[in-house]
Amino acid sequence: MEIKTTGIPGLDEIIGGGIACPSTIFIAGSPGSGRTTLGVQSLCEAARKGEKVLYVSVTTKSQNAVRESISEYGFYEKSINIRTFSVSSVERDPLTMLVELGNYVAELKPDRVLIDPVTPIGFGFPEAEKRRFMYSLHAAIGEWNSIVYLTGTMSQTEVCRSVIGDIADGIVYLSHEIQRRGNIRILKIMKMNNPDYIEGEHSLDVLKTGINIYPRLKPVNALRKEPSFKLKRIDPGIPGFNDMVHGGIFELSSTLIVGSTGTGKTLFGLHFIVSGARKGIPGIISTFKENPAELRKYASTVGAGLEELEDQGLIEILYIHPSEINSNRHKNELVKMIERTGAKRIILDDIAGFDYVFDDHVTKREHIASLIELFKSLGLTSMLICDKVVNTIDPGISAISMASDTDLVIVIKNIEDDSGTIKAISVLKMHGSDHEKKQLVYNVDDNGITIGQKT
Repeated sequence: MEIKTTGIPGLDEIIGGGIACPSTIFIAGSPGSGRTTLGVQSLCEAARKGEKVLYVSVTTKSQNAVRESISEYGFYEKSINIRTFSVSSVERDPLTMLVELGNYVAELKPDRVLIDPVTPIGFGFPEAEKRRFMYSLHAAIGEWNSIVYLTGTMSQTEVCRSVIGDIADGIVYLSHEIQRRGNIRILKIMKMNNPDYIEGEHSLDVLKTGINIYPRLKPVNALRKEPSFKLKRIDPGIPGFNDMVHGGIFELSSTLIVGSTGTGKTLFGLHFIVSGARKGIPGIISTFKENPAELRKYASTVGAGLEELEDQGLIEILYIHPSEINSNRHKNELVKMIERTGAKRIILDDIAGFDYVFDDHVTKREHIASLIELFKSLGLTSMLICDKVVNTIDPGISAISMASDTDLVIVIKNIEDDSGTIKAISVLKMHGSDHEKKQLVYNVDDNGITIGQKT
């Protein structure tokens, strides 16, 4: 069986590489979830590559009105063939529709067909009659030797009970939830004739240009490398830091910087990225806090200028406002940026931004841990910033949620004494290396961070 692309960004990855031809795919879901757009976009992309496609619209609109409606999208391809059937007619007399459609398909011989929607067909019939019609439609589709998409408005429970779920080779389910900060659309694979599909919830956007799908972050097998103490050490660019960790941080490691507001957490990350970029090592700053303009202004005041390095293509900034974070989209954008730039260093500032996305701590932690392993698999050394008030450096580090998932944990805080406020830094843990056991004083001035004597 030939495997063909869906033409939808992200969908081929989810379903295991593409759609087998011939096959029947049922696109089900709630109203407004993007079922029709998904099907029509796939047809148009196939038509653009020379395939002959047919859009069968069960509607109250005329054929010209249907074409005008889909022509508003950026993916529209005028060579798409459209055939309309009246909703009221197919509800009462689905067999006549089946005969007319069969004759039309026999004449056109399309490579792909979309029947949108299939659920009103025979709607007025008893359930047994509707089942018999669907089996007749299934038999007819078998003669077409095409990829056939069927759409329908159904809940997941209704899909499981429907005969359409039995006759389809694959079931793609789309859901749509209206929330205070925007619409959330999710795609799930309920069934697929390819065992390599990715389970779980995937995000999607329905835009004027069409649908974009963002596959969920799969667990990545950790790199099978020699123990970390044999890996190369790298300098994060902070005076005194290498002495504190006895030689620098390990390449491909993950570092967690934990501290409360005003301790200079972001500056640690900036030093890490900028020092690498000045040596020709590309880096990425993913931030949910300051927008790029604010970040550049802040960096310029502490000797970590970004703009020149950005112009050289050595630093890229990905900024997403916390209220707009979509974890799957964020991951996909990072991967594309990494592949485009060849980045070897990355910071996430601040991982508390994921609190806007995940309702429970466990899911958030799983996502961040998977991101860390993804970065390692792509050859990046990562630094994660966490805004958390730290009152103690007690070895019981369970209070710092991501500590057990990272290789190096640094705690920074402000300490009040008789002379005023001092800034203190300590290493909570470090895999594969000895390190300074006592907390040290660090200073922030126009030249950035300098780590000094013990407190």
